[in-house]
Amino acid sequence: MDPTAQREMMARQAATMVVVMLSFFVTRLRRIRAQLEPVPYGPRSLSQQHRLSTLQMIFNNTDDECLAMLRITRAPFFALCNLFRGRGLVRETSGCSVEEQVAMFLHVVGHNQRFRVVHQSFRRSIETVSRVFHQVLYAVGELRNEMIKPPTTATHPKIMGSQRWYPYM
Repeated sequence: MDPTAQREMMARQAATMVVVMLSFFVTRLRRIRAQLEPVPYGPRSLSQQHRLSTLQMIFNNTDDECLAMLRITRAPFFALCNLFRGRGLVRETSGCSVEEQVAMFLHVVGHNQRFRVVHQSFRRSIETVSRVFHQVLYAVGELRNEMIKPPTTATHPKIMGSQRWYPYM
C-alpha cells in the first residue's frame, strides 16, 4: 500500500472513531438528563414572594380588606373569576393566575390608578400589567350584553310625583 492510501485509511478510521465517541457521549448525556428529577415549583424570587403575600392579604383577609383593595367583596370576585375561567375569556398563564389578572384590572379601574402603581403593588412589569388589563377589559366587553343594562328612558315615579324635579326630568 502506498503512503497516501494509508493516510486516507487512517483519516477515515479516525473520523469514524470521533463519530462513534460523540454519539456515545450524546447518548449518555440524554440518559443523564432524563434521569434528573424536575425542580419543584416554588417562589422564584423576592418579588414573587411579595406578590403572593399581597394576593393572600387580599383574598384571605376580611371582606373589608378585599373591598378596600378591589372595590368588590370576595364572593362576587371569585364568581367573576370563575365566569371568566369557565367561558375561556381569561386564561391562566404559567406565572399569573386568573385571580391575579382580575385583581390587577380591578385595582386599576377601582382606584383610577396608572399601570406604574399596579406594577409596584403586584411586582409585575408595566408591559405585563398593560397586557393583562387589556385582556380582562376585552373579557368584560364580551359579557356586556349580560352584565351591563342599557339605560331606560322612563322617569322614576318618585321624580314624576315631585314638584321640584318633574318639569326638568
